[in-house]
Amino acid sequence: MSHQKQGNVLGGAVILANDILSVTNPDLNVDLIVYKKEKIMSELPEHINFVSWSKLANRTKKRNFLGMLPKNLYHDIPCYTIDVQAYHKIIYYPYFTALFLLKNCNAQIYTIGMDSGPMIYLRGFVRHRNLITRAFCLYGFMQALAIDKKAAGVSEKVFTVGKADAEFYRAVYLADAKYIPHPITPLIDGYSPIEWNKGEKLRLCFPGGLTRYYASGLMDDLIRLFIKRSEELKNKIQISFLGKIRYKQLKNKMDHLSSLGVMIEYTEFAEDFEEYLSKQHLILLPLVNGGGTKNKTLSSLGMGLDMIGTSIAMENVYGVRKEHVAETAEDFMRLIDLRINQHKLYGLKEEEIQRLKSYHSVNHWRKYFWNEIQ
Repeated sequence: MSHQKQGNVLGGAVILANDILSVTNPDLNVDLIVYKKEKIMSELPEHINFVSWSKLANRTKKRNFLGMLPKNLYHDIPCYTIDVQAYHKIIYYPYFTALFLLKNCNAQIYTIGMDSGPMIYLRGFVRHRNLITRAFCLYGFMQALAIDKKAAGVSEKVFTVGKADAEFYRAVYLADAKYIPHPITPLIDGYSPIEWNKGEKLRLCFPGGLTRYYASGLMDDLIRLFIKRSEELKNKIQISFLGKIRYKQLKNKMDHLSSLGVMIEYTEFAEDFEEYLSKQHLILLPLVNGGGTKNKTLSSLGMGLDMIGTSIAMENVYGVRKEHVAETAEDFMRLIDLRINQHKLYGLKEEEIQRLKSYHSVNHWRKYFWNEIQ
């Protein structure tokens, strides 16, 4: 497992792992081993023991050719062997089953999967026009297939946070795969969305992750529409952008929009991601390719924030309304206009939030994951 940081807040993979670990039975003896990390940058339940990677892993061979290729999924991980003689059950998260050599393994193996690698790359291959990007997607698709195949082959059961992922495992690899909804992190507890007062500009928020690969095309088209209507919109909206703008074409468009009088606020890191979200009116996720957005989507909807995203951004999320989903830049603009003209936000109501939280409950992982592998 790897983790990344955004301000003081850990990335989605670690948030999900911590939430899953938080509902373990305290009587279980559970070790947590994090790839290439000597310490973990988050609080763990008292009964979870952190074990240093270096105590178990050793390099068994030099880097191979595949490991030196740019953006290679494998990196240098196949160079390591892990001695797992002391373990009765091993849980891989996410999808690392194919990447490590295990020594003295008599354990049952399980895999927790997040976003389906093959489907992400396949979508990228279909949706992107750039030939180099499409070639990379095809390369990534073949590698991701190999990872999934190995995971399915060695795992007693695969647990996924996507319905299509579980169906993919069952149909393609005849694996025993189970869908468990991605939980809403308790990090949102205590936060409420700000009011949108009369005469106040609508705060539109792009909460990061909008790289050329994930949002190119749709994001560019949306900003182009903002530019076209800048004279009208500059007194009605302001834009918050979290993270770095990853490609020059988009940065140039954003600079042009700013020069036309539309207020744009850039925040490279959010010290508290959930607090940052709570100060926005409308979250926008114009993704053409999915991956790594569930915490953004669920945290926003779970706090009662309004949101517009593609069906990919909203995939496997309970309680989404038609006012939350847009597939084209024109669809996004129409739904933004709807809110401006009505001066109304479409955040979920309290009873809808409770149903959302019930469906995306971390306690499901106690019932449908921990209880099953004991």
